[in-house]
Amino acid sequence: MWKMYRNRSYQARIQKADPGREYNVKGRCGVVYNFLEDAYEEVDGTGYVVTGLLGEMWPVGRGAVKKYGIAPEDITFEPVTVYTAELDTVYAAIMIPAGTEFTLEVNYGRKALLCGNRKGISHGEGDYVVTAAVLSGGIYRPDFEDSGRIVNGSIFERLYKPFAYK
Repeated sequence: MWKMYRNRSYQARIQKADPGREYNVKGRCGVVYNFLEDAYEEVDGTGYVVTGLLGEMWPVGRGAVKKYGIAPEDITFEPVTVYTAELDTVYAAIMIPAGTEFTLEVNYGRKALLCGNRKGISHGEGDYVVTAAVLSGGIYRPDFEDSGRIVNGSIFERLYKPFAYK
């Protein structure tokens, strides 16, 4: 069942993306590996690289900077520790039980295939598929036009809190 959430503030690191830099993939410049979802992603044209709570890395576009509570001019090529901003955005999420491996094709300007509940990684009760929510008839529903993302179940509650209608 889909449930609605808002993001929490949490500690992360952000840095400018450099296609000529070797990140966490030995011998491959301009590529980050997100071990939680078993995804290799190129940083070229994205703007920034974020390192999350468990050391996972992913590229983000320039429009995503507002979530990281830092002015773009204060972001350098070396990681800067930030606390994410709690935004008014409502998200829809559904938990996929840990015993069920799955994939999700996402498109953040580039397509990537993310793997959920993959073996060898802790998932708590299961990983979540998270997407934007849209308000329709006074009720928030998943925005199936948004390609979404996977959030590891072992840290989901540190990143999101239940949304309550006022």
